[in-house]
Amino acid sequence: MATRAAGGGASGGRLRGGDRVLGAFQNFGRSLMLPIAVLPAAALLLRLGQPDLLDLAWMAAAGDAIFTNLPMIFAVGIAFGLAGGDGAAALAGLVGYLVFDGVFKTIIPQVDGGPDPDITMGVLSGIIIGLVAAGLYRRFSDIRLPDYLGFFGGRRFVPIVTALAALALGAVFGLVWPTVQLGVNAVGEGIVGLGALGTGIYGFLNRLLIPVGLHHVLNTYVWFQLGTFDGPDGPVTGDLNRYFAGDPSAGFFMSGFFLVMMFGLPGACLAMIRHARFPKVASGILLSAAFASFLTGITEPIEFAFMFVAPLLYLVHAVLTGTALAIATLLNIKIGFGFSAGLIDYVLNFGKGNTTNPLLILVLGAAYFAIYYFVFGFFIKRFNLATPGRGEAGTGLAADWILPESQRGPRDGQEREAAREAEREAESEAESEGEREPAPAGAATATAAPTAERDRDDVLAEDVLGALGGRENVESVEGCITRLRLFVDDPERVDDARLKELGAAGVVKRGKVAQVVMGTQSDRIAERINRLLKGGE
Repeated sequence: MATRAAGGGASGGRLRGGDRVLGAFQNFGRSLMLPIAVLPAAALLLRLGQPDLLDLAWMAAAGDAIFTNLPMIFAVGIAFGLAGGDGAAALAGLVGYLVFDGVFKTIIPQVDGGPDPDITMGVLSGIIIGLVAAGLYRRFSDIRLPDYLGFFGGRRFVPIVTALAALALGAVFGLVWPTVQLGVNAVGEGIVGLGALGTGIYGFLNRLLIPVGLHHVLNTYVWFQLGTFDGPDGPVTGDLNRYFAGDPSAGFFMSGFFLVMMFGLPGACLAMIRHARFPKVASGILLSAAFASFLTGITEPIEFAFMFVAPLLYLVHAVLTGTALAIATLLNIKIGFGFSAGLIDYVLNFGKGNTTNPLLILVLGAAYFAIYYFVFGFFIKRFNLATPGRGEAGTGLAADWILPESQRGPRDGQEREAAREAEREAESEAESEGEREPAPAGAATATAAPTAERDRDDVLAEDVLGALGGRENVESVEGCITRLRLFVDDPERVDDARLKELGAAGVVKRGKVAQVVMGTQSDRIAERINRLLKGGE
């Protein structure tokens, strides 16, 4: 065992470059969420404006404007996200994309005096430019130029050098992309040609990659690059884009998710509540999460509730997701979403012209509710899994460990009495201090106010930073929707148990890359930790 441990340590040192690569992919996945976040509003406007609903051409045009300019939005959003939210990087992404697009369309084969409309890179061009702009920002944002060019130094230099890089890239891709596109289309057609097997594999991988934050990378190809359709405004690519453009063959890579998000995961929640030792704790965590999944298709609050404490269940969930997409394909169910596969998108797209067999979603959904309920119940009982409300036996922590401290139930026995005694001592000490140093009315309140009124997120961020090993142990931290993504100097200094006491639903470490699931407050915590890291001491 000692030999193995030593080998593991060496391996960890050698994998440092691999950790950096994984971290880079995670950051890239996070940055994709910014441009993707505009899609729900765009899809809503586009769908409501159609003739079969409100018949408002201006509303449909507003939504279509977003989908038409998705590559540009991706370029700006990715550059902005990867550069830590700096506006100069976003401007560089915009300038770079405009230059790239203009050069690319001039170089590719021309038809009737204009660029061939069948040759398009879709959002891939925006992704490439966004990555280039972010990289150049990091390299040149603080560059110093000679005095006579000093005005163009620093951040102002980033859009300039990005434009030059985009010019070269536009020329290169303009020459090679027509050939590359043939290969890309062949890959897409191959995946589509697998039918139910292809969508099933995608559904399985989609869930399986969530813990490492790489599912957005996979989704970006399937939803925005896979396949080509000649829409009313020209060629569009990707299952999501093609669906909203009216492609009758699109939607297979989205429809199966409705079975899981509207029905399957709520069934899993019911099973976890049913088999909890502390049903009130489980209900407090899972009922609202089940409703959010059903209504909006947001599943992370449910998945993170069992992903780390019962990974076997998560594997089962990934397999069931794959079967849902495969079955939907076999039954020719096609329906898409602009945000996620919840009731809102289901109702909006139920009557769309290229939606097929939407009523089968309800029939199969009832079956998937039962399947998830019974399968989850079986695995929870058979393997005594530590799902919410059962955590005491599986983790050695309190039954409500997954909840933030402010939401936990009363402590029992000596711990509760000790807490009360500590509170009484603190009150007594404050009173005695007041007697020793009389002050005008309101003075004591004014003195105590800074402590009493401290922002709870600030306090939590300090505690989380301490549990991560302190400032000297945290190299960088970024907030995703529900987790903190970190590079740490020494993973052994990260106190997993303390982080869970502070409300973390799970902690994942791979070498120097760590993820701490803190829920929807993660962005706020990351912002405050970054302030602490920059503030010294």
